[in-house]
Amino acid sequence: MTGRILAVDDKPENVRLLEAVLVPAGYQVIGASSGEEALAKVLAEPPDLILTDVVMPGMNGYELCRRLRADPATAFLPIVTITASGGEEKKEALDAGADDFLAKPFDKTELLARVRSLLRVKRYHDDLASALERQIAIGEVLRVIGSSAFDLDTVLRTVASRAARLCRAENVVIWRISGDSYRFAVGEEIRPDFMRIVEGRSLTIGPDTIVGRAVLERRPIHEPDIVEYYKGASGPAAEIARLSIYRTLLAVPLVRDEQVLGVISLTHTKVQPFTDDEIELVRTFADQAAIAIANLDLFETVERQRQELSRFLSPQIAALVASEQGAKMLEGHRRQITVAFLDLRGFTAFAETAEPEEVLGVLREYQKAMGELIVAHRGTLEHFAGDGMMVWFNDPLPVDRHELQAVTMACAMRERFRDLAGGWQKKGYELGFGAGIATGYATLGRIGFEGRYDYGAIGNVVILAQRLSAEAKAGQVLLSQRVQAAVESEVETGAVGELALKGFTRPVPAFEARAVRSAAPATS
Repeated sequence: MTGRILAVDDKPENVRLLEAVLVPAGYQVIGASSGEEALAKVLAEPPDLILTDVVMPGMNGYELCRRLRADPATAFLPIVTITASGGEEKKEALDAGADDFLAKPFDKTELLARVRSLLRVKRYHDDLASALERQIAIGEVLRVIGSSAFDLDTVLRTVASRAARLCRAENVVIWRISGDSYRFAVGEEIRPDFMRIVEGRSLTIGPDTIVGRAVLERRPIHEPDIVEYYKGASGPAAEIARLSIYRTLLAVPLVRDEQVLGVISLTHTKVQPFTDDEIELVRTFADQAAIAIANLDLFETVERQRQELSRFLSPQIAALVASEQGAKMLEGHRRQITVAFLDLRGFTAFAETAEPEEVLGVLREYQKAMGELIVAHRGTLEHFAGDGMMVWFNDPLPVDRHELQAVTMACAMRERFRDLAGGWQKKGYELGFGAGIATGYATLGRIGFEGRYDYGAIGNVVILAQRLSAEAKAGQVLLSQRVQAAVESEVETGAVGELALKGFTRPVPAFEARAVRSAAPATS
């Protein structure tokens, strides 16, 4: 067992005597001639154990013990007092915080036994403290991952700072992989001269750099002296080595599912190899950083797919499909909804005479304008069918005053259509806008077959809205009796009589929406 021992005595010959006993046993001995000098050396070169005389000019051994015990950094540092006296002085030394007591002249064998025993206890204490510190650091990283899962910068900075602290390293960098190169992501204890070389640069992954080797070999690469390693080499890594500031480097890959997502690198400013325990600790941090990166990549992939999905589905349905409760909703449920059918008058004749490109251009212009209004009024677009659209309200998300929201949307569409129609008329396109709106209960859920599903609504309310739309003349928004009753205080309406609608055994009372006096809010 080896260790650094601070011998404190105002008489140099006593310090030399301790050296003569301890150095041959493998210990390093540092001398101090006073309590004040001892405190300074403890701060500059922390020892593993202190042997101190009690009677010294200035700060005596008792005061030295008390000062060391008052400092959390040295509260558990082993201290042995040595004095020619006994009895009361031994009690006072122990009260001051000493761990043991030796009387002068000391027995060589007894001194070595006490030193070995106390150093063994210190080693156990240091091991426990180190293990606790590591567990705390790992717990901190896990908490950050849990609370900041999608704030990757915060997670990586936490990993870098904890690795720097526990490994007593500086210039701790986490590199991110992009194709066949890697770039600086975050760092801890970074010097400006290092950033001057790497900032904004993509470094090629290859066997000529230590970080590149960590990526290619998928294992930690530990180089005790990078100055020697990069001697005669070129490139950014060799340029950093030539600064002669960084000597020992450890590079550990961030691997997840056999894919290297990045590398964490740590350096010492002198040739001081990392221990096996430190390398294993950095591997643990690397695993946690890899999990954070993989989680964010997965989140971004899902979000990108959701956004792509929303381009082909109504945003509400896209969100439902991607949600946790989506499966239950998709199985089928019953809810009151308001359904609006919208289509163009004269479209069939127009499509028969116009060029396909003209027809497609009109449809795109029309659908874009109407689609913006559907989103603004929180409608759920069920489908496009040529010039026709089916929109409902109050599912999958609830909408306050959904009847009024539907009528407000249809009237806004009618106004927007008039602007479009003015431009089309100049090209000779004679088109009109009509809509039918009904409210009632429907069954909603997934319809279709394996490999091709839609989210649909089934019920008489859907049929009624469709039939009213078919009866609407250009510029008309026809309402069912229940819709008219729900909106009559906010919408100017007029009766159009009873309509004989296909599929209905008796005539159906219908009304038209002329103007909205008080629109429903766009959000609920």
